[in-house]
Amino acid sequence: MSSILAAGLIMLSGVALGRVAAGLGVSSVVGYLLAGITLGYAWPGIGSAITPAGAAFAAEMGLALIAFVVGGELEARRVRSLPRGAVSIAFAQASLCMAAVLAAAVITGEPPALGLALGAIAAATAPSTTIMIIRRHKADGPLTRMLLSVVAVDDAVCIMLYAVAVSVARALPIAGAPQSVLGVVGVFLWELAGSVMVGVVVGIALGYFVKYARGGDELVVIVVGAVLLAAGLGSRMHVSPIISCLVLGATLTNLVMGSRKLFATIDRFSPPVYVLLFALAGVGCNFRMLAASISFFALYLVARVGGKVMGSFLAALAAQASSAVRLRIGLSLLPQAGLAAGLTVAAGVALPDHGSMLASMVVPGILLFEAVGPFLLATCLKKAGEAHDGDPAPAEA
Repeated sequence: MSSILAAGLIMLSGVALGRVAAGLGVSSVVGYLLAGITLGYAWPGIGSAITPAGAAFAAEMGLALIAFVVGGELEARRVRSLPRGAVSIAFAQASLCMAAVLAAAVITGEPPALGLALGAIAAATAPSTTIMIIRRHKADGPLTRMLLSVVAVDDAVCIMLYAVAVSVARALPIAGAPQSVLGVVGVFLWELAGSVMVGVVVGIALGYFVKYARGGDELVVIVVGAVLLAAGLGSRMHVSPIISCLVLGATLTNLVMGSRKLFATIDRFSPPVYVLLFALAGVGCNFRMLAASISFFALYLVARVGGKVMGSFLAALAAQASSAVRLRIGLSLLPQAGLAAGLTVAAGVALPDHGSMLASMVVPGILLFEAVGPFLLATCLKKAGEAHDGDPAPAEA
């Protein structure tokens, strides 16, 4: 099977099952994953038809676009307006989730590199699912407002954790080579500083050149080209492409007037890339490998839930949040969707020895958390007294 035929089948089946999933009230990403899983088992050769170079290109482009859009949400004014403790809760629950999954990998004898990548992916949540449930139940209150604030920055936190985790994971095989602690710290600082430099420079240049765009089509080309330029320069300079694109988005939203229209242009270009990227995660899922590692999978699920619950509880306690926030926000952060699927494909490219195991852990986990997570979120909102979908309608005057 040719690569172009495989990509076409994956994208069209993804759209079809994505619409079915949306009709059932769940994230379209679930449909994309199921399309990939179905095609992977119906045509076993479809995964190998997408060449490693093709998969790497889809992963890098998809994550570059996602990181750019996520960075666009980091407007300084909006971040400063977040309620007290929101950022600390986002960092604490993501960090403890990553640490708990890493511990689960070590306990079950899995490679630490796998645990690091899996932990970073496990930290991701699904903002769209969270917002959908909140709107469905017309929820409002301290828990709802804190939850919306946490998911607003959680994707950015997860992307940063992923970049660090993959960098460390790729260095682990050569950990026995002679190297000073100062040298390792220097490399890390260069990756961070270099990524920021690339994102800021490309962002300033893009803010200047978009003024000369003629029409919407040319604007799409300029914006997407700038995102790919930032990602490519990041790779060329041996820094993090995903952090470079995150900083690019943050630079534009904070320095360029009317930057919203620049981010809107991504919506005209990105859907085919996203569908292909998320469905490829499903193609890579191997249920035989999952069955052989079922104890690790069970511990992974427990670690993800435990890390998010404990991390958010401790951070909320330190921020003196209400008891409803402390006790329930962790269970409200379990839905997982698009970013986790995209990071799974990217991590499989960055760590090819662990790609199949990552997909076999993350994809079933996404399906499970997208099935259970919305129910737990709705239950938490109701227990907190913030769900108002069942309130009687006001009497007419």
